Amino acid sequence: MDKENVAPFEMERIDYPVIEEDAPMPPLSQEMVRQEAKQGLLEIRDFVTGDEFVAMLQELYALPVQERDEFVRGTILDEDELEDRGIHVPEGLKIQRSRFGDGRPTLFCVAKLLSDGVRKVTYTFDSDAALA
Repeated sequence: MDKENVAPFEMERIDYPVIEEDAPMPPLSQEMVRQEAKQGLLEIRDFVTGDEFVAMLQELYALPVQERDEFVRGTILDEDELEDRGIHVPEGLKIQRSRFGDGRPTLFCVAKLLSDGVRKVTYTFDSDAALA
């Protein structure tokens, strides 16, 4: 089939993409990925540096390391708890658990899905992080 007869790729935003092992990535130019990634990281930065979010992080990091996971699960991942603290997660951002294959002690991350519905940028909070 020649390129002229191929229907344009239609993208639909999805939060949990399922991609086959060898499937090609949806078409986004390198420049678009760069621009969207930069914008996504700025959005995450603006959210996680808000006064209410910073206060919650201070509470989290004041806990002993062994109690932080419970705080993440019971507070940070709970929309009602966040609302009670005045924290409103902007549309397009998602707070979720995170884990790296190398065993780094991550607690959670804030993620922004790019427009292709597959790629995302994340800001990860580690268990041993120190607030400045």
